[in-house]
Amino acid sequence: MSTKTYIFFVGLLLICGVAIAQNGPYKLGIKTSINLSTMLGSELENPRPKYGYTAGAYLIKQNKKNWTYYAEAVASFRGARFNNGDTGYSKIASFYVDAAFLPTYKPNDNSSVSFGPYGSFLGLSSLFVGDQRKSELNDIGIAPFDAGLATYYHIHKKLVIYQFGVKVGILDVNDSVNFEGYFPETGNGGSITNLSFEIGLLF
Repeated sequence: MSTKTYIFFVGLLLICGVAIAQNGPYKLGIKTSINLSTMLGSELENPRPKYGYTAGAYLIKQNKKNWTYYAEAVASFRGARFNNGDTGYSKIASFYVDAAFLPTYKPNDNSSVSFGPYGSFLGLSSLFVGDQRKSELNDIGIAPFDAGLATYYHIHKKLVIYQFGVKVGILDVNDSVNFEGYFPETGNGGSITNLSFEIGLLF
């Protein structure tokens, strides 16, 4: 998904959210968070966590009932690092656009827990080798769509909401990964799944 498509998608959500918020108890705002991600499975060797960034729009239906919902459309820079020495592949950087609609339980006015499905659309994937800053390969055979389950814990304050969460991919995103000529060997048809943790602020 291109940057223009993402901007259009988030802009559309904001416009729709503002229109809805004028007629109901909705909170529309901006989410920004840091994430710690990695890629699990049998295809890639020696994965390690990679720091990234997530930002976008969110919508919460506010009411006095225990059950409500949380939705978001965000851009997320994820991937993984790898401990494969100076000559092996060392990092995969990926850019996703995520959309989620999560049922939310509010035990009180100060906290809530959201859990449910999300979908991810891949915009870019790149491979890095050793300590090089420039990518060796782009469009590296990661599937264009991923889906999984997300869980968020929210602490509600007057001016900001603190968010702590995890996203667990449930699809094998190995579409045609084969880093020919790079160590360790790939192209074995093994599995690859995404995992990320987030700590963020909702304004």
